[in-house]
Formats: sequence, C-alpha cells, structure tokens
Amino acid sequence: MNLRAAISKSKKQLENRTKKNGIYENFGQKEILRLEDTYINCSDYSERMNTNRAMLQNLNTWCMNYTG
Repeated sequence: MNLRAAISKSKKQLENRTKKNGIYENFGQKEILRLEDTYINCSDYSERMNTNRAMLQNLNTWCMNYTG
C-alpha cells in the first residue's frame, strides 16, 4: 500500500470513528504517527520523501480543521 492509499484509508476510519464517538483532543495524531513510522525515513531528504512529509502535513492540517 502506498502512502496516498494509507492516508485515504485513515481519513475514512477517522470519519467513521467521529460519527460514533465524536471528535476528541489530539484527533488523528495516533494515525499520523503510525504513518510517519511506516513511510518516513528521518535521514532521507530526497524529493520523494519530502513529498511524503508534505502529504502527512496535509493530513495533520485536515485533522486539526475537521469538524465532522
């Protein structure tokens, strides 16, 4: 699974969880950290890895602004 698909899957899971339990503090942070551990190499600053970092930052922004 690539990062784009993993982000899409995480968004759907978060949306479904929000419908059941509501929004909580640190919404989505566990998922973002899991994706970072899987898809980000902290010593690699290639264009591809920086693109992955930008996609995760966009997911973080989405989580911060999500209202349900």
